[in-house]
Amino acid sequence: MWLRVSSLLLLGAFSATSSAKLNFLGDTLAPGEMHVSSTTTMKDSHSSAEYVANSTTDATDELARSFSDANRKAYGFATQVTYLMGITSDFNLGLRYGYEYEKHDTKIDSASAASREGEWSSEGGTDLTLLGKYRLDESSSVDVELQLPICSTDATSDLCKSKFAIPENSEQTGRSGGQGDGYYRLKTAMSSNWITEMDTHWQGSLHAAITLADDAFGEKVSSPFTYGARFGAIMPIKKHHQWTGTLSIQRMLEHSAYSEQIQTDVRYGTHSRTSFTAEYLWDFMGPFQLRPFADFSIVQRPSEKFQINGLDRSLEYTAGTEITIGASVSASF
Repeated sequence: MWLRVSSLLLLGAFSATSSAKLNFLGDTLAPGEMHVSSTTTMKDSHSSAEYVANSTTDATDELARSFSDANRKAYGFATQVTYLMGITSDFNLGLRYGYEYEKHDTKIDSASAASREGEWSSEGGTDLTLLGKYRLDESSSVDVELQLPICSTDATSDLCKSKFAIPENSEQTGRSGGQGDGYYRLKTAMSSNWITEMDTHWQGSLHAAITLADDAFGEKVSSPFTYGARFGAIMPIKKHHQWTGTLSIQRMLEHSAYSEQIQTDVRYGTHSRTSFTAEYLWDFMGPFQLRPFADFSIVQRPSEKFQINGLDRSLEYTAGTEITIGASVSASF
């Protein structure tokens, strides 16, 4: 479905004259200009952890706390379509929708965690995101994203078509919901690109995001607050060909949320990610642009604390890795 949709959108722009480009952070469209892109990514991640069968704070005896080795590996793919249009000389408006699949395998060397390990997969439509850009100057903008929870726990619409798989040896029953978070989320960013007196080209942004509701997957949760920054260099190769290298950092504060794997409310610790992304920009066939990219990330997954059978338990993760490769095809007209 996504290939058909993105192909129709891009082919519709094939005969248009290239004028609008959203190449770098801070770029915006002029009135009447449009930008359509289709992005596909694949990722693979690995992380290690310790499973604590009794994580009660007053349990000082290491044997009583019962530590066990655990690890998590995952892979998945995602595809999304983004549309933006220049409404006025200062304001752009658009939307984004996608489909994601993720599968992870958790292994825990503890008999008390038998129903919490195994292969888990989820797939489905994402929530719909409204996009807005406000032009500050020719190379700077304020960007706003508002996530709408169209894919909730009981979503059965054609937009979501989500399902969640439970391992055969598990005593639990799964909940659908796909990749939709099930809550409103607001993200704002200030982005810019600039050329120095030495003719070096840079780009960067600062962003923050917070949820606007405290109910997700039918459970009461706190609102995770996320913030981060990106900074990178833009390197021309020849006409219509450019490289970008970007360093990104992101941090999410403590929050609680429903976990599909644990099947109960989980108290999550802080989460952090440091990434380096290399991207190649190739303008071809007039309005079209191809952007293959690769991303390498060091990820500190949040600790997970929860209660099972009246006992406090937890998964304490060490830093892991995540590799993402993908490509975006876009048309500007």
